[in-house]
Amino acid sequence: MSSAEGPSPGVVGDEHKPPSGAAAAAAPEKSRIALSQAHRLANLASAAATTFLLGGVASVVLALFPLRLTDNQWQLGALANLVANGSWILIGLVLLHLASMLQPRNTLLSQRLKIWRRLAALAAAGFLLVAPMQVLLTWIGVDASRNTRERVISTSENQLKAYRDALEKAEGFADLNSRLRAIPRAPALPEQAAQIPYPVLKQRLLLQLRQTEVTFRQRVENARPGPNPWELWRQTIRSTIASLLLALGFASGAEGLFGQASLLDSFRLLLRKARAKQSKGSRLKWLRSQWQGLKQRLSLPKRSGIRPISRPRSKARRPPLVLKIPRQWQFWRKKKKRGSSRQRIRNSR
Repeated sequence: MSSAEGPSPGVVGDEHKPPSGAAAAAAPEKSRIALSQAHRLANLASAAATTFLLGGVASVVLALFPLRLTDNQWQLGALANLVANGSWILIGLVLLHLASMLQPRNTLLSQRLKIWRRLAALAAAGFLLVAPMQVLLTWIGVDASRNTRERVISTSENQLKAYRDALEKAEGFADLNSRLRAIPRAPALPEQAAQIPYPVLKQRLLLQLRQTEVTFRQRVENARPGPNPWELWRQTIRSTIASLLLALGFASGAEGLFGQASLLDSFRLLLRKARAKQSKGSRLKWLRSQWQGLKQRLSLPKRSGIRPISRPRSKARRPPLVLKIPRQWQFWRKKKKRGSSRQRIRNSR
């Protein structure tokens, strides 16, 4: 009865305890499974990073050809393509970071990450410059398109006016033909026009000219004066925000300047130092202002006025130093000045 009613040696609180040998064997098995899964995930992340990085860079480079460096539209297209494909490159950089974290002992992966982190610093600086460049090129293109439209309209109006003057001032077919040849890009008269009487030909040409002028004015009125400014503002703001976000992303994954984890951390360190210097300067200014206010309240004299002076400067001067020459030395000095006996005899003669 006691053996049936008592608990069994392997059961405590209705739970089965595994033996110690089984627990020790299960722990290495779980660690091996975790290592194999991390290895697979690292390989997958490395392959995906290579795909995104190389694909993004190739799409950016291929979109530059054919090169038209002086064309404003080509410049805007190149910048827009760079912003559009920059996100793929950033995703590849993040995946490369993940693969390096999963396999920290892989030297090849660490070298690849180091190279791409250095390139990411250049990319961050480039995307910071993309935003103002895109704004500048957009408005340069708008001004150029407006100037081109005005120039084309003025050229067409001048040509129609010259054609009308030639028709009205010409006195014959030969005179009209010579005047039309002097006008650039003016249509030549057909050979059959010489068989038509000149007054009839002139009326027909004037009627055609009026129809051309009416059509030209309708096209000018119906044409748009230029690109929509609101649409340009919207596109410019969107591309500017995208380029700034990409610059922030690349800076967070780039190599730091002062041994920091990333370039973004280096910028934060510089900002903290600048703020500390600014706060220190403001504290000094505050202390100076407080001292000036305290001096005004106490009406303290200047520093030169509170210097203690015991007696006047004229009395404070020491008397000059006088050397006392002994009498024997004075005697020999006077004797030397008198000279010898020969000299005295010479002087007397």
